[in-house]
Order: sequence, then C-alpha cells, then structure tokens
Amino acid sequence: MNISAVVKDLAVSQNSFYLIKEFNKLLDNPDVSAGAFYQRASIPASTACFGTRICAHISSYNGVLIPNNLELTEMCLKFKNNSDIYFYVWDLDWLSNPVYFSSAMNIIRDKKVKILARSESHAKCIENFCNKSPVAIIDNWNIEQIMNLL
Repeated sequence: MNISAVVKDLAVSQNSFYLIKEFNKLLDNPDVSAGAFYQRASIPASTACFGTRICAHISSYNGVLIPNNLELTEMCLKFKNNSDIYFYVWDLDWLSNPVYFSSAMNIIRDKKVKILARSESHAKCIENFCNKSPVAIIDNWNIEQIMNLL
C-alpha cells in the first residue's frame, strides 16, 4: 500500500512535525510505503525516514494521497491518476483565507474526495461549511487511525 501526504513544505511547523513523526512509524511495516509530496523545498522539521518528492511527481503516483489544504486537494484532483484522495482538513482554510465558495464546494464535494477532520470541532465546522461529513477524525496525523481507516 502506498500512502503519501501532500503538503506545502516540510519546514518547521506543527503540521510537519506530526506528519514526519507519524509517517516515520511506518518504517517497520514492509506492507506500507509512506511518502510526502511538497510544493516548496525546505529543511524538514525533523529527519524524514520516508521518500519526499516535489508535487510534479504526483502524476505518476498510484496510492492514497492526503493533501492538507484546499489548494493542494484541487491540485491532486487535476492530476487524473488512480489515487484515492483524502483531504485532511488541518486548518479551516476558509476561515483564515478568502476563498470562492463555489470553487471550494467543487473541490470539497467532488465525489473522489473523502474528508478527514483534525478534531470533533473541526468536523462540525466542515459539515456546517459544505454539508459533507468527514469520513473520520484523525488526531495530528495519527498513523494508526489512518491505517484503520484505509
């Protein structure tokens, strides 16, 4: 099984720290190939014991993609590969950045996109915003919760 996160970068942040910490736990599992795609090259928050690549390589990827914002989810949808897309709503993008409602709805409500929430309160905000319920609540990239979902 191939699982890859799709992030802006792996620079020092809470998101990157938890992502790297949790995906490194998959190192001992021979049945899972973990990775991360990034938009901008940066010095990682900690040592990643999994493959990292620039987003341009998503076009040839086959597996589970987990983008963590609207822009990256839209990009994953445009690649037309055979990947499952789980939009992990790390931050509620529409609360901090202006977004076009119809564009956001086209992304979130796409039948190929499954939503993951970060917390119960995020799940309620997501459902209120787009009238689509998250398929799961994943606490800080918790890899056990992700693997149980998949």
